[in-house]
Amino acid sequence: MKIKCLSCNDIIESKYRHNLVNCKCGNCYIDGGQDYLHFGGKDFDKILILFDDGTEILASEEDEYKNKYDEWEDNRIKELAKNESINN
Repeated sequence: MKIKCLSCNDIIESKYRHNLVNCKCGNCYIDGGQDYLHFGGKDFDKILILFDDGTEILASEEDEYKNKYDEWEDNRIKELAKNESINN
């Protein structure tokens, strides 16, 4: 998962847990890698969340991105469980 700052057009990604990354203008940040999504910034109308499946949602659209995040998290958990059963 990545976010795009619509102020400076920087696309940023956290590569791993506790890897806080800021855009070049300081409007937004992302953290969590593939473990969780933690982002924030000065203006949520200028933060675009870029999901791995190509979906793009403005951070100010809270209900919409939360629903999509829940779907992303469910898929991640299913993939982890699948990998765990293959390894055992």
